[in-house]
Order: sequence, then structure tokens, then C-alpha cells
Amino acid sequence: MTDRQTSVEGAPAGVALPYRLRLPGPTAVPERVLKAAARPMLAHRGPEFLARFKAIQERLQPILGRSGIPPFLFASTGIGAMESAVVNLAGPGRRVLITTNGQWGPVFRRLAEAIGAEVDEVVSERGDPIDLDGVRKALKDKTYDAVFTVHSESSTGALTDLKALGAIVGETEAVLACDSVSGLGGAEMRADDWGVDVVVSASQKALMCPPGLGIASISKKAWALIERDDRGPRSYFDYRRFRPLAEKGEPTYTAPVAMLNALDEALTMIGEEGATAALARHGRLNRALSAGLETLGFAVFPTGTPSPTLVVAKTPEGLSAPALIDRLSEGYNAVVAGTRFEDLKDRLVRIGTMGYVTDGDILTDIHQIASAMADLGRNADTAGALAAASSELSS
Repeated sequence: MTDRQTSVEGAPAGVALPYRLRLPGPTAVPERVLKAAARPMLAHRGPEFLARFKAIQERLQPILGRSGIPPFLFASTGIGAMESAVVNLAGPGRRVLITTNGQWGPVFRRLAEAIGAEVDEVVSERGDPIDLDGVRKALKDKTYDAVFTVHSESSTGALTDLKALGAIVGETEAVLACDSVSGLGGAEMRADDWGVDVVVSASQKALMCPPGLGIASISKKAWALIERDDRGPRSYFDYRRFRPLAEKGEPTYTAPVAMLNALDEALTMIGEEGATAALARHGRLNRALSAGLETLGFAVFPTGTPSPTLVVAKTPEGLSAPALIDRLSEGYNAVVAGTRFEDLKDRLVRIGTMGYVTDGDILTDIHQIASAMADLGRNADTAGALAAASSELSS
């Protein structure tokens, strides 16, 4: 956590509140993880580091719900991890299908079109579940090499039913690829059981690390497609280079040693809590924050199953989301997110419940949001909101 503090308007003289990073990524990083990232540098192909690297791969597999090919770990942003999937599964003139119900489906489209792929989309309203019937129809009408989807749509808070989608795609020769950047570690992933052939993710969300590390997990079905020479132009992100070294427990290139040290410690913390318990915690915290916000007059935005890793909510009628966000930042040193959708900018707020988040964080969120509303001249049932959140926390 950063040491930056700010004086709070209306607080006793000399009182300051700690900086609270409450975005849906990047998220607050535990002190243990920060200290691990600051360990002395090691030879990235020496025995001590390679033992750590292999242990990271092994501990990621149950979180991914994958056996077989070990995960690939590489220096990258989340969009870089998405691009790695696209260039290995798509190619010039090859047809792919993308599900879109928010911001990240169009990113897959941009990446696929950049390498000359032919792209079709099944589009749902923002915040709605993906259109499974639309996917089924598209796969009957045309032959696709791959279907790209988003697990946890962080722009709208919608969670995709990967089990249902995987069953549909699994009836065809197409490969199912999933962006789980804001899902992995906080939302359940059963890649093998659900037929999710490629999962890509990143370090800075539910995995409790700083940004900078990409993850890719591959099924045997996907590998048959990846090996073909008619894929996209590949160099740095060529999975064919990654696999032989990954299977030996080695990084493909110069390893981001500090980031991998951080991930090693974060996975240790997840192991101490228990991966199943960590998933349950994310769900409980998410329900608590949603309940508190609803008591304050907010409306949860996604119409289907909400992702457990963030809450996206509409402000009460007449309450400007940018004004609320600014007030939280300036008055309470708490940073939450708005939206990039121009027509929704005045109404949507997004708050992370992913990674290193506790019951106390949720109660503080509710108290500070209620206080910021009061500062902006709105009535806020602080006690009722805290009671609603507490009830969910104790369930």
C-alpha cells in the first residue's frame, strides 16, 4: 500500500486518512507481496529461481482448473495476454467469433482484425449475459477456428456462464478462449471441466500482485490449432516457443523475477486461506457491498449473474457519478472507478472486491460513500447500509 495521505475536510486537525485503492484493478497489494517483490535479484535460470518458477506453475493449475500443459508466465499487460491468445489461435483470413457484452469483446475484435482475421460478433446489451443462443446459431451457420469470450466483464460487472458456453463450443471443432484478467483467483474457473481451451489472465487483480505479469493456460485441443502454420504473425507471443520451456519449468525469455517473486508470495497467501475459501470470500464481500449500496439507493448494473470480483452500480437518480468519485478521492482519499461508456458516465461507479480485500474494507467503503453522498447534499441511510452489508458479511 502507498504511504500517501491526505487531510480530510471536517476531520480533527492533523487527522489524515490512508490512501485506499478500491479500483477493479490494479488493486491494493499486501505488504507480504510487496516485500517479496523487493527480494534480492536471482539468476533467472539458476536452481533457486527455477524451483520457485516451477512451484508457481504447479500452484496455478488448480486455480485454473487445468491439468496437463503447465501455464505460461511472461512479462505483459492484460491486453498483451489477450493478444497472445489471438495471434496463436487466429490468423489472416481465418474466421473467429467474439462474444460482446461490454468493453473487452471489442478489444478482442481489434486484436483479431489487426492480424487480418475475419471476425463475427454475437453482441448483447452492456451488462446482459452473453447470448448463448446467438453463439449456438453462429456456430451452426459458419465454421470458426476460435470463439473468444470474457469471463468477468470488468466494464459492466457481468459474469459469463463458461460452463454453458463451453458445452456449446465443445460440440464443434472451434477452440474456446477466455479473458479472465479480472476473474482468475476471485471467480471460479474450471478450464478442463468446462471446456475452456485457452485462459489468459494477468497479475494485478484477484491475484494480488502489481501489474506486469501475463498468464496463459492451454488445452490439448487448443494446441492442435496453435501448432498450425496458418496462424497470425507470431514472435514474442509464440506459444510454440513457450511450451517446451514451460514443460521443463523454465521461463521462455528473461524472467520478470521481481514479479514472479511477488506472485509466489501471493499464491502462498491464497494457499494459506485455501483457494475455495478465497472464492467464497470474494462472493461474500461482493454481496455485502452490493447490499450496502442498494440500501443507499444504488442499483446493481449487470442484469444476469454479477462477477464476484467487482461491483458495478448505478448511482441514485440525480447523483452524479463523477461528482461522487471526485468527492471520495478529495475528501476521503478513496479511489473508485467510473466508466468509459460516454452515455453512462454520469451514472456508473465500479468498485473492486477482488484480491486483498477484507470485511473492514467493505464497511469502510459503505461509510465513506454514504458520507460523500451527504457532503453532496444527498440523504444517506448510513446505519441501514452498514447493517445490510454486515448481514451479508456474517452469512
